[in-house]
Amino acid sequence: MAAILIPDNVISCNGVGINCYMITNHNPNKISLPSVREGDCIGVTIHNTNRVNISANTTQAEQYTRATVNGNMGTVRVHFYVDDKCAWQNLPLNFQSWHAGQSGKADKNGSEKGNSCTISIECIMDSVSGEVDLKARDNAARLAAWLLDSYGGELYTHNYWCNIRNGRTGTVDELNMLDDGYKNCPVFIRPKWEEFKELVESYRNKTGQARYFVQVGAFASRENAENYLAEVKKDYPEAFIKKA
Repeated sequence: MAAILIPDNVISCNGVGINCYMITNHNPNKISLPSVREGDCIGVTIHNTNRVNISANTTQAEQYTRATVNGNMGTVRVHFYVDDKCAWQNLPLNFQSWHAGQSGKADKNGSEKGNSCTISIECIMDSVSGEVDLKARDNAARLAAWLLDSYGGELYTHNYWCNIRNGRTGTVDELNMLDDGYKNCPVFIRPKWEEFKELVESYRNKTGQARYFVQVGAFASRENAENYLAEVKKDYPEAFIKKA
């Protein structure tokens, strides 16, 4: 039996346990990895992927993380895998991820922008209404809400980026819902997209109070900032860089 991964750290965000296991630090098979994000984050992109067979001592999200480390996920690299139990974080949040492609096609406005400027969540589901699937969706909504509160931006579907790549125009929600003729992803969340958006909104910060952040450094060079962030994230995986 393959060894189950042990997270470097476990944190809780909006009621979801997040197992932090950065493939940037754990890469024994030397798989290709995304680079650090150069611009600001513009939001969160939601995906669906199907459940797989797993042993009783692990979770779907751990299995997908392990498959990534073992080189079995092709070129897909996402920030989070989320199931009905928990989430596994694979990439630091200041990194790009590879998730918004369309048959290998990319350009500066389509899948490339989705990859370079959004935080990616793969929600592991097999249906639109099963108890396990609804719990996974709920966990994804809680995580998305926390990320949007922390980093700002819009909520996107994979479909959105495929439609942009195909030259479609419209609002974010119109392109989120418009069939792209290719992925129609997240396939189990999109049929009830408005319901999912409302669920995310219900988990957003509703207190009306300010959110306070502690600054631990200021740098004229982004490279120096990235180097210091790498040290800080050893103890605070959710740390991030904000350009003033």
